[in-house]
Amino acid sequence: MPVVTIEGKTVTVDPETTILEAAQKAHVWIPTLCHHPSFSTQGSCRICLVEIEASDAAAGRLVTACSYPVRRDITVSVASERAVRVRNGVMQLLLARSPESEELRDLAVRMGVEGTPYPKVTESQRNCILCGLCVTVCEEVIGASAIGFAGRGVERAVAAPFRQASETCIACGACAAVCPVGTIQVRIHTDSGEAEISPFKSRSKLLVCEECGVRMVSIPVAQAMSDRVKIDWEEFRRLARLCPECRRKQAVKALGLGAAEGSATPLEKIQVNN
Repeated sequence: MPVVTIEGKTVTVDPETTILEAAQKAHVWIPTLCHHPSFSTQGSCRICLVEIEASDAAAGRLVTACSYPVRRDITVSVASERAVRVRNGVMQLLLARSPESEELRDLAVRMGVEGTPYPKVTESQRNCILCGLCVTVCEEVIGASAIGFAGRGVERAVAAPFRQASETCIACGACAAVCPVGTIQVRIHTDSGEAEISPFKSRSKLLVCEECGVRMVSIPVAQAMSDRVKIDWEEFRRLARLCPECRRKQAVKALGLGAAEGSATPLEKIQVNN
């Protein structure tokens, strides 16, 4: 099996293991943004660049640690002057594009990058770092393909088709959950009882708990869950129309227990608009 020497540490890995996985096994930190273990690797952000040395044509190359497969013994440098310089340059460009992202600023501090010498982009282009995680989760996991890349060069952006609200978006919030810089948000509109995926402007009505009236997931998400489960059982369908708290209370009541403690954990990245 291949042996990876990284920052003086040696680990043995299976063939096709990525450099990033080898580094994690060796407890060596490499910054990442667009990598997610649940999706296919894109290597879009280039923030995980490292320098490799080997007795082949790839010697001395800068490669993305998240996507480079280990097929033979190699030596990897995360802290080489060249690798650090290029990674920091990438981070400075990202800070120019997404200067208000707290997550990105925190990562920059950990990398030792203080600000950016580049001019900030316009407000309409700001925040998204084009990592593609939202596009990947929407296509590979949700199966909706409601968003994708549009435009070229500095005008490149993630958007719904024709930059209009997507009819295929089910307002599940998966794109917001994986966004590494907090650009995508799920906004709850209490006046209309809808969930909006911002900045894509796609909206869906929220399912209302038949017991307490609290708003839950979007109706398309509830329908997709019901279709996937395929349980022809009226009791299941009735419970699916209740919020988690009301389902818990009914379960406690059915078991003859006292009132249970605790409450539902608040959803992250939710903004309520009155």
